[in-house]
Amino acid sequence: MPQIFIFCYHKVGTALFSRVSIRLAAHFGLSFQTVVGMAHGVDRSANIVVFAHSLLDMDLSQYDYRGIHLVRDPRDIWVSGYHYHRRTSEPWCINSDLDQTPPIGFPRVDYSQQHRPEAWKRAYLDGLNGRSYQQNLLNLDQRSGLKFELERYTAWTLEAIAAWEKRPDRILEFKLEAFADNFDGAMTTALSHLGFSGAALSQALALAANEDVARMDDTTIANHPHIMSRQLSKWRTLLHPDDVRDFEARHGDLIDRLGYERSVGQTTSVQ
Repeated sequence: MPQIFIFCYHKVGTALFSRVSIRLAAHFGLSFQTVVGMAHGVDRSANIVVFAHSLLDMDLSQYDYRGIHLVRDPRDIWVSGYHYHRRTSEPWCINSDLDQTPPIGFPRVDYSQQHRPEAWKRAYLDGLNGRSYQQNLLNLDQRSGLKFELERYTAWTLEAIAAWEKRPDRILEFKLEAFADNFDGAMTTALSHLGFSGAALSQALALAANEDVARMDDTTIANHPHIMSRQLSKWRTLLHPDDVRDFEARHGDLIDRLGYERSVGQTTSVQ
């Protein structure tokens, strides 16, 4: 059976597919591995591998695998990252040890940035102005906080997505929004591509359904660290029109390439 490779990004399906993969691995007796940061290779005996940041320094053609690749509206990556980083307890985000003694690694920088040159890491730590990433966000008003986020983690994620090389022979492309719009349909397509069929597909889909936000009760959603609400897309109501315009001027090509529409001629409710 080919390995199952799932390519995600921060705030782009990692939590969803990690939880689904753990359920599948437990039920079917499969092994599961998460790769964070730059991937230089994976254990060939791992049945399911989630690439949390889809950063690759490895030759995928050397592996026997089937994969899926997740993307999301870049404007929602920005908004989701901002709100998540204000409340998460991830060590890199709440880290206040800004010592620049090399080598600078986790948690002074996130796993996704450990491959950067030391000079880049020192500049990042300098830019935190003596506070944790999270404390910077909490000290700023929303528009300023969004700008802080956009210049850092959101920029890193969009850079990684822009560098992605499609491999249509092995990897099926998905928008995260597809799972919000039609969870069972999108998940059936994904699981079928990954090698599940017949009774195994039905069982896998039933296991995955536990992670469908639309099926969760209010208490589960309120206690879930990665879910703010049942609504996946929030940028239209949470971003200031001027910020949307500036963002689209900067990242419009990526928005287009990923198959999303720019908001030209549209307005938001933010004043």
